[in-house]
Amino acid sequence: MEKNEEPIDATQLLMDQDIEKILIGTYQGARSALELSEMYGIPTATCFRKIKQLRSMGLLEVKETAYTSRGKKVDYYSANLENAYVYYDSGKLKVRFKVVLQMANDFRRRYEQFADKPSIGRK
Repeated sequence: MEKNEEPIDATQLLMDQDIEKILIGTYQGARSALELSEMYGIPTATCFRKIKQLRSMGLLEVKETAYTSRGKKVDYYSANLENAYVYYDSGKLKVRFKVVLQMANDFRRRYEQFADKPSIGRK
């Protein structure tokens, strides 16, 4: 799923208790939508909708996928947040998120592997 390139509306995240619960629940470890729904009393449909919203913002990712004995797919989600800061600046409430940049780490590993291999024509 492509991540949204627009800035994250932190106000929406601060005002939505369901989103807050989902982020807290998935920060502690990967959980399914049904687990989150049961843990925090969020209606299942609402939980799936909020998860979709968080994934589109790049704040939540599928960590693993499992299948039930009946073959139903179950995704386990993990928060992409390292931390968040809430502060006042010039009389305005502001929020700064530090997102875990797994993609940057993956790129670094690929670059290091490439840099370590001798290239044809390189002397």
